[in-house]
Amino acid sequence: MDEDFKTSSSIGLLQYLPDDIFWEILRNSCNDLPSMDFGKIISFNFWEHTDPTGTTNTNFVEPDVWIETEGYDIIIEAKIGDASGQYPTQWENEILSIKNEQNNNDYEKPILLIAMGGNENMQPGIAAGCPVYKASWYNLLNAIVNERNTKDENGCVCRILDDVIEMFARQGVLKIEWMNTLPERQYTINKCALNIWENHKIGFYAIHNEIINEKIILQWQPISQWKNN
Repeated sequence: MDEDFKTSSSIGLLQYLPDDIFWEILRNSCNDLPSMDFGKIISFNFWEHTDPTGTTNTNFVEPDVWIETEGYDIIIEAKIGDASGQYPTQWENEILSIKNEQNNNDYEKPILLIAMGGNENMQPGIAAGCPVYKASWYNLLNAIVNERNTKDENGCVCRILDDVIEMFARQGVLKIEWMNTLPERQYTINKCALNIWENHKIGFYAIHNEIINEKIILQWQPISQWKNN
């Protein structure tokens, strides 16, 4: 699996959402991306070969995703994991190439780049005079799950969100609940059950008692229920 598959199975599916829901999810996956009126989405372009003039590339530049809206050109540069892989030279090349495309087609719009995954820190930056906002795959999944939790119906939006969540799970990107975020008393963990889970390495290759998969924890009984049985 590579970042292209990860991008196509996430952004590639999310593009079919209504514009407002798509932007809400993407904004919530980023650090400090302000609310903006991007305008209506005109097109999604995946791995488009763009004009390399003035860049360090020779034949073409290939942004992972180039979203054209009424008010902006938005680039998403994706990396396979969340830890590292992004670098400013690539951002600059992609931004410059989109500026070339604007010049070639006689229009001008603000450009911003979203660095999805691969960030050593989450502080926004600047490349080629344009803002760069940083996102993570884990935050993107959280934003999708949170959006799904606001909807009760099983309409087309829910089906799209469910498919993306499933695709993330197949790629090992899971919604994790931290122990210190669980409501008090709601999930009091039976120590015996935890030891059995750890010894058999259920759900993870190794467990250090810090994190628990939410689907597994929902199957556990609180201590009070164990005492009553």
